Amino acid sequence: MVKRLKIKINEEPKVVEAQFPYNTEFDNYNIEIKKPKVVNHYILFDYTISTKDNSPIEEDDFHITGSPSFPDTAYFVSAHDILRKVENNKMRIVNVGIIVARKDYDKYVNNFDFLVSAREKGSSKNLFEEKRVDTTIKVDGVVYPDKENYKEIKKTFKLDDIDFEVLSIGDFDFGSCIPIFVGNISEEKGKEIENKYALRVEGENINAIYDLEKWVGFYEQVIKRYSNIDPSYNANSQYDQFYMGKIFYNPKEVNKDNVKIYLINKETNEEVRIN
Repeated sequence: MVKRLKIKINEEPKVVEAQFPYNTEFDNYNIEIKKPKVVNHYILFDYTISTKDNSPIEEDDFHITGSPSFPDTAYFVSAHDILRKVENNKMRIVNVGIIVARKDYDKYVNNFDFLVSAREKGSSKNLFEEKRVDTTIKVDGVVYPDKENYKEIKKTFKLDDIDFEVLSIGDFDFGSCIPIFVGNISEEKGKEIENKYALRVEGENINAIYDLEKWVGFYEQVIKRYSNIDPSYNANSQYDQFYMGKIFYNPKEVNKDNVKIYLINKETNEEVRIN
């Protein structure tokens, strides 16, 4: 009798999706972590925090930041807050972590760590007297990219001899996020750009200017690291700067399909449309 052997070659391990929203509690706080939105250039995290005893909450009472593991090679920067909204005993926190570079931008991420720093119940709110408690919340499983209400731009717009690379436009229930990259400049030039340039938004029920916010900048050593991951970066750049344009509006009042977005020099009013 001849036995046939079944050989499994290059079988990938089974992946299990992370279960969101994820609800837990810590000290005097109920914590709801919504499903992170993973796109090419960033991960958006959305949290709702409430006090268990229904006492009023303040912005500095609770801080949380999330980061995933990457099954491929990536360079990720921990999340920065873009929104904090307090209503009585509840607070919504939205923050964004930048995926600077990645081998496979379309692949899932997994196994999240959420770092929490909270003001202890009953603690003084005085900066020098307060007591804070820290913890890490772990959520295992994968989250796949979600490109709904997200438009990849990855296009360079020249204004005043500066190359602004608009990476994408993401639309959310609070407005839009527009990450912008400017490479091979000086740190001083990066600061000048933040002060001098902005986004002008024009449309029905909206006509406003929003500043560009410096998000994160890098020097030569780090640039060489992430340019090895994503060769589209200039490995010989002296300094790279990422900016975030945050446009706040009510989607129920503004038809985003009819909105025009311009990059503008606030001093000369020279501008270029980016969407």
